[in-house]
Amino acid sequence: MTVEEFLNLPEVEGGRLELINGEVVCMGLAAYPHEITKTNLNRLLTLWSVQNPPAMLFCETAYQLGGSDTLIPDLSIDSKRISPGATGVFQGAPELAIEVVSSETADRLEEKIELYLSSGSKSVWVVYPKPRTVRIFDASGGAKLFAGNQHIVDPILPGFNIPASAIFEGV
Repeated sequence: MTVEEFLNLPEVEGGRLELINGEVVCMGLAAYPHEITKTNLNRLLTLWSVQNPPAMLFCETAYQLGGSDTLIPDLSIDSKRISPGATGVFQGAPELAIEVVSSETADRLEEKIELYLSSGSKSVWVVYPKPRTVRIFDASGGAKLFAGNQHIVDPILPGFNIPASAIFEGV
């Protein structure tokens, strides 16, 4: 299936669809740990983005990564897409894509990380509510694991420095 065909599909009530390598993938409904984790991240990153214009934080925004891929990260940060009057989905990958893991298979998650990075993302955060860890992948192929009181830092977010535990408060 092409992105154009995908974008013309009817909305799915109670679900969210992504297009990965031409295959429509239905994302499951997020449960409490996923949503609390995402909300905590949203709050923390909103504070950072307000102090670091033109960076903007987006929630569940569609990004067309090519002719057969449209992904919707839980959260994303981008500073290059602000185009008043633009319509349709964002073209290309966000600078930072954040996926909070709840029901995806490891294979599917790896595929999405690779798609983001090969399409131009500078960083991908994979957040695991159950073990309370954050793994940050960068465009050079590196990955770092953060947990507990280790402070999360990412070169694409200058000045952002929080303990990993802050992301999982209330989970």
